[in-house]
Amino acid sequence: MNMQDLFKAILEKTSAGENTILVTIVAEVGSSPRSAGAHMLVNANGRVCGTIGGGPVEYKSIQYAQSLLEREQSERKVYRLHRNDEEELGMLCGGDVDVYFQFIRGGDQKIIALMNECLSHLEKDEDIWLFTDLTYQNDWTMALYGTNIPLTGIELNKDEIKSLARNSGVLVKIGDRLVYGEPINFAGKVYIFGGGHCAQALQPLLSGVGFRCVVFDNRSEYISRELFPSAYDLITGDYEQVEKYLEINSRDYIVIVTHAWDLVVLRQIISKNCTYIGVIGSKTKAATVKQQLKEEGVSDEFLNRINTPIGLRIRSETPEEIAISIAGEMILRRAEQRSAALENTAR
Repeated sequence: MNMQDLFKAILEKTSAGENTILVTIVAEVGSSPRSAGAHMLVNANGRVCGTIGGGPVEYKSIQYAQSLLEREQSERKVYRLHRNDEEELGMLCGGDVDVYFQFIRGGDQKIIALMNECLSHLEKDEDIWLFTDLTYQNDWTMALYGTNIPLTGIELNKDEIKSLARNSGVLVKIGDRLVYGEPINFAGKVYIFGGGHCAQALQPLLSGVGFRCVVFDNRSEYISRELFPSAYDLITGDYEQVEKYLEINSRDYIVIVTHAWDLVVLRQIISKNCTYIGVIGSKTKAATVKQQLKEEGVSDEFLNRINTPIGLRIRSETPEEIAISIAGEMILRRAEQRSAALENTAR
């Protein structure tokens, strides 16, 4: 599940006056089913939404969360994933997971306001992190921080913020305090031009690892929820008038898998300075496309930023293999972009 769905669930339950426990993996050592940042919301009836990996850890965590609900308490708990261990989880992962059980009281106006704030900023497509001070486990504090969000509610200096505003969830000891930080959104969408087989294989992969994908095609039969059920948006439009339908900016990712309209789309994004531009095709086609643009006066700087042939070099052939290679290349670029964003935000 994405963070937006989680915040909506917390908001719904809290607004209705219902007590819940937000179960979060805040750290892990060695092998574990899920990493820091995995969430699950639990009420008196069991799991409401989310997952921390399933299996024995999740089963035990649901039971423990329900016991904490009865006591109206928050608590950290470490599960050791070894056989014959104290927890007796019967797992062979060999790692440990540090889980925070966060009691949220029904009707809590601060949480209701925070969840509304989170959802509002998610709609604005910004770089956002969520910090939780869990030094005093039953008296935790949560606060948003981001590119356009000054930190309030938790006192941290710039270096401390930088240590928390990372690419993934992290639990940091700051003086005598213990603070957990995790990213809940990084700005930018993926615009996939072309709704054919490669796009149909690629979009679920990208959505599954947190990219928000918009699929664009001029053929209505290739733009449907049957083909792209998890896409952020679907647009049927004219390839020669992309700007009429889309507001592309420098944080966005461009994937062009149209075959026939590649040059038409490329010409319209030259000025956008996008984070990533990838075009499907052979080496011969890639050279032809770049040469054509060069003859039209396009700069070498822009041409060098075009990833074509698209994807990591894993000898992919089928649409499914090509999709994996593209996703891998984009995940790498996103990690690089996030590191740069962190440097700028925490200055």
